[in-house]
Amino acid sequence: MKKFRFITCSLTMMAACSAVAHTTAESNMVVRSALIGALTFYPHAIEDGFTFPEGVEEPNTWYGFLGGDTNGWTFAEKKAAFDWYLTTLGTNDCKSLDEMQQEEIGMAIAKCDEFKHTNCVSAMKALALNPCGIERDKAINLAIQFSPVDAATTEFVETIITNVNGYSSGERVECYWEYAKKLRQNPCTNGVCASALSMFYRNRKVSGTGAATLDRLFSDKIVGYANSSNRLDTALSMLMVTNMRPQFVEYFVGVTNQLLSSGQPLPWINVGGGGN
Repeated sequence: MKKFRFITCSLTMMAACSAVAHTTAESNMVVRSALIGALTFYPHAIEDGFTFPEGVEEPNTWYGFLGGDTNGWTFAEKKAAFDWYLTTLGTNDCKSLDEMQQEEIGMAIAKCDEFKHTNCVSAMKALALNPCGIERDKAINLAIQFSPVDAATTEFVETIITNVNGYSSGERVECYWEYAKKLRQNPCTNGVCASALSMFYRNRKVSGTGAATLDRLFSDKIVGYANSSNRLDTALSMLMVTNMRPQFVEYFVGVTNQLLSSGQPLPWINVGGGGN
């Protein structure tokens, strides 16, 4: 019953925002009401015998999440308010917010993912680059997922993977996994793809994070890499990294043994015009 009063209160908050000229505070209230409604919907939905008040829709569509033209707000205005809310995440001190507000951020990102909201890219990049941001791994995932392979995305990825002190290994691995996935799906017949591969290559020894992903990517996309001295050099460097998981060590031991036992000369190849 306590949760029921909570969601009813959130709906009442939305109804209060009926001014024609919406203020920042009112926009924030409308968005928070939608996020709180989404956060509290599913726990109720699975309770035996619970029935939602008439007019409360499941928040699995934009209209179910934000509501239609009601209480002085059009659907378009609500969606614009949601987009505005997303832009604030790149500058807010999200770590200092209370637990509910942090859960709301998580829900907002989840809805961007669920609704394939490609307009969120700039906001997700800003959140990912915010030192006081939270849920940055998810923001990184969406920013790359919804972006093309281009110079801007490559720069964004490089900024994160090279900042080993500012990002956790989990955050950085999202960059490796998601961008490598896009590159594997790309025919790589253009310059921007080659530049992305070169960026990954020159940073291949930054840390052990993502190293196995890069090895598979290079072997697939860089002609001659699979049987090159470059690959052996990288594998041996990775085996020097301390405190790595057994699976990581096993992977690069396997690569090293494969190359050393090939019985073939291992040429050094230039990647991206460089000899390193």
